[in-house]
Amino acid sequence: MIAFDTDVLTEILLGDTRFMARAAAIPTYDQSVPIIVIEEIMRGRLNIIRQAEAGKTSITLPQAYEFFAATFADFRRLQVLSYDEQAESHYQKWRQSGIRLSTHDLRIGAICVSHSAKLISRNRRDFARIPGLDAEFWE
Repeated sequence: MIAFDTDVLTEILLGDTRFMARAAAIPTYDQSVPIIVIEEIMRGRLNIIRQAEAGKTSITLPQAYEFFAATFADFRRLQVLSYDEQAESHYQKWRQSGIRLSTHDLRIGAICVSHSAKLISRNRRDFARIPGLDAEFWE
């Protein structure tokens, strides 16, 4: 199973042809996304809605909601990997061992280890530090 990190999935959702072509080579049934990635991307989409409401972006409010809805639909096509008790156990163990990464990155890594999923990311610097994480780094 392949799990997309936020940085890669964002490029795919925005239509970057390099990332889309690489993702297309992965069978759809093998594509997944950690729930933390969904949280990060949806927070961004909600922020765009708030900015549009306040007139602080060039995107109109209807466009912002359209973008939100399209992202939601895109997520429905992917298998969602949960943050379960095993992932929490990995996360706590790594925190106690002194691994210092952002909370979200460490939780994404824990989800992937828990579900035996290979993480596809651009963030080699951080994810290469997580013990037992199978990761592939796209440039």
